[in-house]
Amino acid sequence: MKYIFHLGRIPALSVAELQAMLSKTKANYSMKFISREMITIDIKNEINFKELLVQMGGTIKIAKFINSYQNFDKVFEEIDLIIKNIPGKKTIGYSFYSTETEEKNDAYDKFREIETRFKNIKKTLAGKSSVRIVFPDNKTMELNSASIFKNKLTIKGIEFNIMTSGDKIILSRTIAVQDVESYSQRDYDRPNKDSLIGMIPPKLAQIMINLANMKEGQIMLDPFCGIGTILQEALLNDYKVIGSDANDKQVKNSKTNLEWLSKKYILRYPNYKIFQSDIKNISKKIKQNSIDAIVTESSLGPVYTKIPQKIEIKQNFNRLEKMYLRFFQAAKLVLRKKARIVATLPAYKITQGRYVFAPFVDKLEKMGYSIISPLDTKLITKHTRITSRNSIIYDRPDQIVAREVIIFENR
Repeated sequence: MKYIFHLGRIPALSVAELQAMLSKTKANYSMKFISREMITIDIKNEINFKELLVQMGGTIKIAKFINSYQNFDKVFEEIDLIIKNIPGKKTIGYSFYSTETEEKNDAYDKFREIETRFKNIKKTLAGKSSVRIVFPDNKTMELNSASIFKNKLTIKGIEFNIMTSGDKIILSRTIAVQDVESYSQRDYDRPNKDSLIGMIPPKLAQIMINLANMKEGQIMLDPFCGIGTILQEALLNDYKVIGSDANDKQVKNSKTNLEWLSKKYILRYPNYKIFQSDIKNISKKIKQNSIDAIVTESSLGPVYTKIPQKIEIKQNFNRLEKMYLRFFQAAKLVLRKKARIVATLPAYKITQGRYVFAPFVDKLEKMGYSIISPLDTKLITKHTRITSRNSIIYDRPDQIVAREVIIFENR
C-alpha cells in the first residue's frame, strides 16, 4: 500500500515526527520525497491513519495513492469510474500540485484544464445523479483543511489530489486531514493566555512530545510549563503529565487551562499534577528516576524586530546558560536512564539560513547527555536539512529569534 503524506511548513520536523510515530507501530515501510512538502510511504502494515494523524502536529494531509498516468485523459477516465461507483449524492473536491521546477504559467494552465474537466463531469452527470463539486482556491490551487472538513470530503465525499511529477501525473484520494480548527481552539479559546511571552504553538508541542519516544501511559515532565501548552498536548496523547513553573501565576494558569481541556475533550480521568517550583528544587518534589521524558520550552529571551548586536546575543545566552545548567543537573536526578529531553533553545537568524546557536550545549553533553539525531541518515535530504549539531530549526521567514529543537538522551 502506498500513501502520500503532505508535510507541514518545516519538512524536517514533519519527517522526524513521522519516523518516530511509524516506529511505534512497528511498521515496515519506506519513504521517498516527491516534492519539498510531500513524501510517498510504501507500507506493508495496516494502520489507522485517521487515528495516527490526530496525534501528529507535522502532517497536514494523508492521501492513498491510486495510480500514476501519462496524461490527463487517463487520469479522468479513472476519476469518472470512481465517481460513477459512488451511490446517491456525490460531493467531490480536488487539489492540484505542480512540480517545484514547473513554470507558474504552465502549472496554472494545467489547473484550468483540470477545472474544466470537473465542470464537464458535473454537466455529464446532471439529471442522472446529484453531484456537487468543491472547487479549490485559484491562488493556492488546492483545498484547505477547513474546506475539506466542512464538506466532509473524507467521510461522505472524495477529495482527489492530482500532482504532476516529472513525465507522470499522480492521482490520490485524501483519507485524513489535520483538524486545524481543533488546534486553533486549544491555542486561542482556552481561558488563560499570555501574549507577553512567546507561547509555543500546539502543533510544535505535539511534534516535540512525539520525538520524546514515550510509550502510552508513561510520565512526561515540563519544568517550565507556563500556561500549559505542552502539558495539554501530552494529556491528549494519553500520557501522565507533571508540570512546574517558578511563577505561581503561570501554575494557576496551567491548572485552569487543563481543567478547561479536560471538560472540552471529555477526559474522564485526566492524570496530571502541576506545582510551583524553582528548577533547582524540582528534584525535591519528584521521585528520583521516575520521569520517562522531559519536553519543555523555557525563555527564548527578548523578541527582536532587527538583528541584535553580537554583545547582546552573548549576554542573552549567558543568562540562559546559568538556568539551563541548573535544569539539566536537576533533571539528572529525576530522569530514567536513556530517557529523553526534547527542548527548544533560541537561535538568532543573522542572514537567511545562517544562525547563531547557544554555545553552552557542549557543557550539557559533558554532564552526561547525548544529542540524538532526529532523523535516520537515509531520511536526511535537501528537503530535511538539520544543523551540524543534529538539531532542527523552527521559525518563520520574518523571525529573528528562531527555535532550535534538540533531542537529548540521559546517558
